[in-house]
Amino acid sequence: MMLRNVVLFCCFLALAFASCDRDLGFGPDDYDSIETIIYSQHVQLLLNRRCATSGCHNTETAAEDLVMTSWQSLMQGSHNGAVVIPFRPEKSHLIFHVNRDSNIAPVANPQMPPDEPLPTVEVQFLMRWIREGAKNDFEQVPFDEPGRGRVVLTNQSDDEVAIIDATSNLLMRMVPVGVAPQPESPHNVTVDRQGNFYYVNLIAGNEIWKFDARTNEHVGTLSLGAQRSPAQIALSPDGTVGYVTNYDLTKTNRSVQKFSALSMQLESEIFDQRMIAPHGITRRPTTDTESGSEYWIACEQSDNIAILLNDDVVVIKADSTVPDLPTSDYTPNFGPYQTVFTPDGAFAYITCRLSDEVRVFNAQTLQLVNIIPVGENPLIPDITPDGRLVYVANRNSNSVSVINTLLNGGKGMKITDIQNVGVEPHGVLAAPLGDFIYVSCENVNSPDAPHHPVSGLKTPGFVTVIDAANHEIVLRIEVGAFAAGIAFLPEN
Repeated sequence: MMLRNVVLFCCFLALAFASCDRDLGFGPDDYDSIETIIYSQHVQLLLNRRCATSGCHNTETAAEDLVMTSWQSLMQGSHNGAVVIPFRPEKSHLIFHVNRDSNIAPVANPQMPPDEPLPTVEVQFLMRWIREGAKNDFEQVPFDEPGRGRVVLTNQSDDEVAIIDATSNLLMRMVPVGVAPQPESPHNVTVDRQGNFYYVNLIAGNEIWKFDARTNEHVGTLSLGAQRSPAQIALSPDGTVGYVTNYDLTKTNRSVQKFSALSMQLESEIFDQRMIAPHGITRRPTTDTESGSEYWIACEQSDNIAILLNDDVVVIKADSTVPDLPTSDYTPNFGPYQTVFTPDGAFAYITCRLSDEVRVFNAQTLQLVNIIPVGENPLIPDITPDGRLVYVANRNSNSVSVINTLLNGGKGMKITDIQNVGVEPHGVLAAPLGDFIYVSCENVNSPDAPHHPVSGLKTPGFVTVIDAANHEIVLRIEVGAFAAGIAFLPEN
């Protein structure tokens, strides 16, 4: 009788487990047999068993403010930011923490679940789900709905473009750039006025990559030639013509190249011996057509600003002490880097990285009208849409200077420095939405630590988010290594 009861009990257990497997729709070894992943039937059930449990990431406990009980809550991330980057499992913190095998993906501490590691087959299944877009039951990819502005920035040491959702301030995409095994160094990014495309200049790869702003699909490549070192791009108002500076520190190619943004073909190269290592290029906003457009080019190693008008070049000096034609052995003292204009095009604010200043020019008379001391090594500035405030990233001071353009008779005056914005701030974006100021921080030398240590990744860069109303730092977003150029993509 006892033997009969034991047999019956074992049969009952077998049936119970079989029933559980039927309820789940799959067993622990059946992941490869799933042709189409349905979030609620496959991913959520796995998370319910492994992660969304009492004491961890269920609604009641919400460890690290991360709730994993639904697709919506998972996509909201934790207090450290997004945990899932659609299409990129190797960039997703969810994978970092559940993975134990560095041959599969990076590994982070703390490892989760702490008591019972996920089998490799489950980790790989989660990676597959993310690689296919991290979709919900309705085939929706996170952050893919229309009407969302985006912050886009280059990660120079990772050959990646990071995209941040401006509604939630969550990292939403990581887009690979370049194909060479060595870093091609995406240095800056430029968006056309129509919001249809963005262009990434690879300063070590001598190329420009064009992307569809809606899909992030790579749709064109322009090779610029050896020793061109493209530093910055400016586009015509209709988005059909582009100009790119050649930041050639060998001082050989003193030029700007003109290209068709439609066909991604070079049209011409404009040389001038007075332009040594041109970096920033900015179109002066005086007309809505290409005819009569002025492009101001900050030439770092020759201490001057070249103004391109109908392919003719006029040069103004950053200071009266600068020689008319700086020689190859000329040592710059000012280092003009980047220009922003007031919305009416009346004044140009130019960062000078060697003299730690912003120099203000009357853009009509071409006269220097003000010199504004800022922090050390000022790089990429931005101006608010109303033209009232200029923000300047001071790389070596870990600060952002704020200039009020309405003061000092309209010539501008610094009103404050926002301190401790992050290690090596490189660029500033005054978002058109008006709520936030975004600061890209390289975070290379004496870097701040990531929110969780990750084996298999370079030290990340950061984007610091500042409240535009009170200049308080409200958030820090972890991105790829060496965060550099930054721009805004309008609502898609």
